[in-house]
Amino acid sequence: MSDNKQTPRNAGVHQKRNNVAVSERAAFDNIGLTKRNAEYMYRFNKELENTKLTPEKKAAAVQDMVNELVEGQKSGKTGKNTYGDIEARVKEVVEGPTRPDNELFGRNYWPNMIYNSLTFFMIFNLMFGVMYLFSPKLMTTSRPVGITAITVSALIAGFILPIMPRLFSPKIKHTLNGFLRALIVLVGFLVWMALFYLAQMLPGIVNPILMPWPSIILGLVSIAAMFWLRRTYKINGGFFG
Repeated sequence: MSDNKQTPRNAGVHQKRNNVAVSERAAFDNIGLTKRNAEYMYRFNKELENTKLTPEKKAAAVQDMVNELVEGQKSGKTGKNTYGDIEARVKEVVEGPTRPDNELFGRNYWPNMIYNSLTFFMIFNLMFGVMYLFSPKLMTTSRPVGITAITVSALIAGFILPIMPRLFSPKIKHTLNGFLRALIVLVGFLVWMALFYLAQMLPGIVNPILMPWPSIILGLVSIAAMFWLRRTYKINGGFFG
């Protein structure tokens, strides 16, 4: 007896849901859309309802697309070839259009620039710190590299290194020919060496020589900062990758 009562009740719920779905689908009929585009807009609207956009923004997005499709239909356009897949269109509406990738710098350039700078800063400080720790005489018999020269070299390397692989990547549409891209690499390398040399020529008060342990500590702090950057941002290649 209980089963007999339950069946019509469930059937009523299903019927109500079907009526709602039909009503939502019918909302895109008789507004100037073709059957295919009305179906596209119905499916898009259903997906958009699951996002956190405000009702006003959802309604505005749907209306803008309907207006564009009604006009585009005159030249044979459909929702699919105008906006692509439903999921991709919803993502674009919610997150905004994707900015075109820059040939030289690309996305996440600055985190990668800082990461590469820290890499060179870490290498030089650890290398000289350990070397002078075990061979203190080298600080007087050779020409030690000052902290300012190390910093300048690391910064220039950080600026240049994320750019170089992009200049010759087959995945990027290049506007510069191969000769100009090779010239950019050569000029960047020469600028790097020239600025390092000039920084090393600075007097000791501006370009002091660090003792071994401060250099080693700076190198270790750089490693910690590199790990933080790699966990926080998308870093392309490099140490600890």
